[in-house]
Amino acid sequence: MNLSIFHDEHLLPSLVAGKLASLPLDYKEKYQFIKSTGRKGTDRLGAGVVLLLQYKKTIQRNDEYVFQLIKRSDKVTQSGDISCPGGMLHPDSDYLLSRTLAPGVIARMPDHLSRFMNSHDKETIDLIHLFLGNALREAWEEIGLDPLRVLFLGALPCYSLVLFARTIFPLVCFIPEQVEFKLNDEVEKIIEIPISTFFDTSNYAYLEIESTFHDKIAPIQKNQFPCIILEDTKKEQDILWGATFNIIMDF
Repeated sequence: MNLSIFHDEHLLPSLVAGKLASLPLDYKEKYQFIKSTGRKGTDRLGAGVVLLLQYKKTIQRNDEYVFQLIKRSDKVTQSGDISCPGGMLHPDSDYLLSRTLAPGVIARMPDHLSRFMNSHDKETIDLIHLFLGNALREAWEEIGLDPLRVLFLGALPCYSLVLFARTIFPLVCFIPEQVEFKLNDEVEKIIEIPISTFFDTSNYAYLEIESTFHDKIAPIQKNQFPCIILEDTKKEQDILWGATFNIIMDF
């Protein structure tokens, strides 16, 4: 693959939007499952997240597109994990945003809008609106991202967690200008990952997690998960793995 595309400021957003417009989505099936299990008394929940793309002009490296991710603080569950901005669906408030905010964000790319509308049925489009409103609300709360300063590029297939009864609905958005993020106490820091990072095999590894049980007789279980090792300018390391790793690999 020609990686120079990730350094082309003007080409990548329209290319991504075109590719995502024709991508099959499972939003209806997953959302119906969430509603049906809810009626049975279980706690399967839906969460909208936004995978943010931004073109960064830097001195340290070549100008290129990066993913803007967050590292979760010790104030929340799964602290230390790297994730997309987003969180749990609040049906009432997010429904209002789906009728007001989300259509306006999508309509900011007129050429993409017609492809997007023609590629999906009304129920799927309504659910994209719902979870886009959800994800942008959470991004505003977590990092101060102004939803009026992003462009919607498309949606990715859902990702269901194994250890938690949760299904993630990922939306891809583009930040067309430089912004200053304002982090709340749920976020330790912003982590920028160049897309080209994922095309360098030396960045990949396996994260081994040991699971212990109260039963002393049961052996310790060891599970390995693919991951990306990230190193900052201070030589400190972070690990991208789990749901966010898999969502980006889908992308």
